[in-house]
Amino acid sequence: MNGRARFRLTRLVSVAALVATCLGLLPSVAQAEAGPKVTVLTRNLYLGGDLTPSMTAPTLPAFLAANAALLSHVDLMDFPARAKLFAAEIRERKPDLVGLQEVALWRTGPIGDPAPATTVRYDYLALLMSELAAAGHPYDVAVVQTEADLEAPAGAPHFVDARLTMRDVILVRHGGRVKVTGTASGNFVHNLVTPLPPVGGSATSTRGWTAVDVAQGARTYRFVNTHLEAFHPGVRVQQAQELLQGPLLIDGRVILVGDLNTGPELPDPNNRLAYFALVAGGMTDSWPILHPGDPGYTSGLGDDLDQPAGDVEHRIDMVMFRGAVVPVSSEVFGNERQTPDGRWASDHLGHVAVLALP
Repeated sequence: MNGRARFRLTRLVSVAALVATCLGLLPSVAQAEAGPKVTVLTRNLYLGGDLTPSMTAPTLPAFLAANAALLSHVDLMDFPARAKLFAAEIRERKPDLVGLQEVALWRTGPIGDPAPATTVRYDYLALLMSELAAAGHPYDVAVVQTEADLEAPAGAPHFVDARLTMRDVILVRHGGRVKVTGTASGNFVHNLVTPLPPVGGSATSTRGWTAVDVAQGARTYRFVNTHLEAFHPGVRVQQAQELLQGPLLIDGRVILVGDLNTGPELPDPNNRLAYFALVAGGMTDSWPILHPGDPGYTSGLGDDLDQPAGDVEHRIDMVMFRGAVVPVSSEVFGNERQTPDGRWASDHLGHVAVLALP
């Protein structure tokens, strides 16, 4: 899509939101100022490498080599160093609620052992929580949802079984202004299944969602965090519909954050469909209300996390809402600092928003 068309589509989404405000479908700014505010943040932590070479390897030797290269790349991406950057971002912005995606747990075991690998190599959640506590800004883990759990043999130089467990997580600021009254989580029924001919099996890209019900003074709302399918637009639409018929199907306020892998301006029209399914289901995109004409790109810093800071080119990390919620301010962040070896915290940028609850 060229720049003029992208700008026009962004303006259309912004105009639709402004019309909704004028018609009374959204509370006025004056009403918003009278109510409490909540700060929400979404961050994809980046699992540490690209699974595609493993998923598409044509032979067993190629499969072993691809898995070994992936594990080496995860080591190189140095999550302990990246966790310090994530903790600094959270410390500076002080969100009440945090939605995290790709909160990987990497484990290894003896190669060829039929038992699940259990030796922890990197626990992204434990490392991040340790950094947050050390920074003097502790958060509580409200809910964790296990998603894809994949294990495969890795060849030279590792010669181990490597196991990746993906998780979505919600954090709540410890001692903060929001009180969690309930939690929920689940996996989607519709998930992408990829055949693995070298081993005569398949891999399921299980994805899901996490949610907390929150009381903030006299206001109540649900906060939902998700990571929709990246590689199949049809499955992604089905997952968006599951959200609308599941955790988003409540009376009252609801806030949705996450790596949605969809947006109104993505070059392939098929990749816009899940976004428009959410909008048709009553969800409002906060970014174009606050930043009309600004594309707000959040994705594309490369698998090695060392591309130029301005190389992001897609907006897929979002804050959406329905009900009596008014966006007050927001920013995209994450290209301000790097690890000592010159890498960004993630291949995505983060998105933080302040929302009023009139």
